[in-house]
Order: sequence, then structure tokens, then C-alpha cells
Amino acid sequence: MLRENADRIMKIIGKKDLVLDVGGWAIPFNRANYVIDIHPYETRGFLGSQGGTTEYFTKKTWVIHDVSSRKKLPFKDKQFDFVICSNILEDIRDPVWLCSELIRVAKMGYIEIPSIEAELTKGIANNKYAGYYHHRWLVAIKGGSISFRFKPHLIHTDWRFHLPRRYLRNLKEKERISYLFWNRKFGYEELIQISRDKIESWLYNLIKTKKAYPSFYYLFDNYYRALKKRCRLFKKHLFPKSYFHKYMNTEEYRSK
Repeated sequence: MLRENADRIMKIIGKKDLVLDVGGWAIPFNRANYVIDIHPYETRGFLGSQGGTTEYFTKKTWVIHDVSSRKKLPFKDKQFDFVICSNILEDIRDPVWLCSELIRVAKMGYIEIPSIEAELTKGIANNKYAGYYHHRWLVAIKGGSISFRFKPHLIHTDWRFHLPRRYLRNLKEKERISYLFWNRKFGYEELIQISRDKIESWLYNLIKTKKAYPSFYYLFDNYYRALKKRCRLFKKHLFPKSYFHKYMNTEEYRSK
């Protein structure tokens, strides 16, 4: 969690407030009265801790639960005054479900996820792939809402769809994450797009706006793509029964 946001949370939370930390095993938020995670209490704090030096939670209030199971979190409606969900939504199978549960069990809270720039940078964790190996989603926060887009495998191998490692030099710590302080509720949805062409176009334009590559990269690439397109059309003319991608014009669906 961004340190300045951890400090802000400590100022928001009242002395008698009941606090829940969702997925806090690696870096527990010590001010939390309850922690819920799939991993056990005994191995907590793999990467340290935040939220003060005193642990308010105990082994008894450390709840082992699979937040992707679609089983309700074992808490009452609005039981907590504040809920923290930091760097967990991008990991799990069903983040949309968990978002609905956060709103159900808490009055307000804090969400943090890796920024799309970080998740699309090749070399941020390993030079062989973009982003973090265990993350399933590209997540964006805008205007009090959070959206999830499946993280496509094509980002790892094609330079047009990821940012180079040198991009990290100018990426400040605050730009490597996105966050949301919410009160009462927030919007959430999954963006579903099965068109490879539209996904590639979205990624291409996004990466290009970051100006991480010299302009001549795109100049040469345009010539290459134009030639490749002509060859593809020629092949389609020669072999009309061959398979060609049929989902170019599918609309994007928003699942809430």
C-alpha cells in the first residue's frame, strides 16, 4: 500500500471503529480488527506490515476464507466501519463478486491495485513478461468506479502492446498504483471483449500515447503491417476456405 495512503487511513479511522483487512496476509494492516485471507495467521507478514506497530487482530479474528469462492464473507451487513482491500482484486478469479461483498460488509473503505502502466511494463518483475506473473486483470479506477479487463497473453511477446523496462525510470511510486477511497458504495464492472483486433487496437493506442518508443518504430511497423495485410488478402483470395478471424466487429460488453 502507498505509504501516504496508509497514513491517511489511520487518520480516517476512529479509535472505536471496527476495521477489516481483506487479503492482508503478505502485508497485514495492523490497525485492522479482523483479517480475512486464504493463508494462515502463523505465516502472516511475509512482506512486512503497515498501519501502526500494534496488531489489533488476533489469531481468533484471523479468518481463513477463499474470497473467490462466491460464498459470502462471514460477516454481517455493514458490520465494519472501514474495509481495506489492497493489491488483491487483480489476483483473484472473481473480483466483481468481491467488490459487491466489500460494499455489503463495510460502510466505507480503501481499494488499491497496480496501475495499468505498471501491469503493462515488461521487466517490472521479470524481463520475460509484462507486469506480474500471478495477476489476472488489467484494472482501472476512474470517477469512483473500478473496471476489470482480462489481461491478454499477447502483451508479453509484442513490443506494440507493452512498455519497455526503461519506462520505469520515470514512473513514480504513486503512478505504479491506482487507488480509491469510497464511502457507502462504488461502481464496478468487467469489460468483456472477445475481438482480438479491438483488444490489439486498444493496447496499441494506449502504449503509443505513453511515447515509450521512438516514432520510427511505428513508421516501420506501419509499412510491415500494410505488407502483411496485402499478403493476407492475397492468401484469402487463393484459399477462400481457409480460416480467418471472424470477431473483428464484436461490441464490448459490460458485466456488472
